[in-house]
Amino acid sequence: MKLAILTSALALLLAGLATPSAAQDLTLSLSTREAGGRIAIAVYRDAESFRRSENPVLSRMVARTSPVTTVTLPDLPPGRYAVAAFHDTDGNGDLTLWPFGLPKEAYGFSRDARGRFGPPTFAQAAFDLPTSGARQAIRLH
Repeated sequence: MKLAILTSALALLLAGLATPSAAQDLTLSLSTREAGGRIAIAVYRDAESFRRSENPVLSRMVARTSPVTTVTLPDLPPGRYAVAAFHDTDGNGDLTLWPFGLPKEAYGFSRDARGRFGPPTFAQAAFDLPTSGARQAIRLH
């Protein structure tokens, strides 16, 4: 009986020591050539959402303040992420395309990943967000 009580007390003590990973900040430095407009940012946690450009875990639209716009995205749980961004120079909220389907506005991805005939894969753009937070520099081309 004493052993069962001692084992239960030890289990409760150890459970109290195991705290969930705290949310962290992701700081992005987004480089653009054109002035004005806003920068659209989407953060993805899985390959399917990234591929379809749907259901980001976080999205933001920030003013383009200088050739390098820095934004901190707080409270992301540690894990693997990929970021897609574009410079919305015409203010319509969408990535504007040329009539033949290529982007007219500058865009980029985390790890400065580039796709061969389209966007990169999640694996090419993905990075780890550790418990200490992370920084990513993205050039919008």
